[in-house]
Amino acid sequence: MNTRRILITITVLVFAQTTFAQFGAQPQSNRLIEMAGRLSREASEFSAANYRSYANSFRSNRSDIEAVMLAEQFSAAAQVFYKMVSDRRRTQDLRDAFSLLQDLARSVERTNTQRTAWYSVQRLVADINREIDGGGSSEGGPSDQGPGRGGRMSWRGRVDDDVRITIRGGRADVETIGGTPYYDAQPNFSSSLPSRRVTVSLTMKKGRGQAFIEQQPSRENDYAVVIRVKDTKGGASDYEFEITW
Repeated sequence: MNTRRILITITVLVFAQTTFAQFGAQPQSNRLIEMAGRLSREASEFSAANYRSYANSFRSNRSDIEAVMLAEQFSAAAQVFYKMVSDRRRTQDLRDAFSLLQDLARSVERTNTQRTAWYSVQRLVADINREIDGGGSSEGGPSDQGPGRGGRMSWRGRVDDDVRITIRGGRADVETIGGTPYYDAQPNFSSSLPSRRVTVSLTMKKGRGQAFIEQQPSRENDYAVVIRVKDTKGGASDYEFEITW
């Protein structure tokens, strides 16, 4: 009789512990599902915008076609990732899938012309990266980047025509591609860019031209983020942007 009571008690405790763990993880899972759903929708809208731009252009080239194809691939991958999150696949599977999605995002950045739409997608990718690394279970081993371990860097400087800014660790090196070189750049780091793969987002604060991410940190570029600033109007102009990771 006592043995039976003990077995019943153990069964009830195990069931209660499992139920509690499931309900305790639910809000975090729901948050990731919501973000993955938004990414899927925005990636689809971004892909559609790219194709409309191509369809309305009378002088398209191979680069334009590549941009359309890559945008479509990214959209399809974002939909698959959303399904995996909705199915509550194990954390390591989600990390592997998201890593592939980030690789596609880096390819898109090289040919992208839809800067406004892509900025929104970039922010979502960065948010999901933090959620997966900081909020996931320990199935996939220690996380590379937990909550509160991100950072930011602001950059101010004068640009004439075209410059490339390579940011690695706590340095920001400026390479003048075209126009007059200036040496008044003012980078300001809240913390050094980590020597691992993180997703970087860019926000333009000031400037008449465009600034965009040319390369995300990767093993191939020794974990640097490369920013390109293009000023197509005559003369030089002041620029300011901020990156976060």
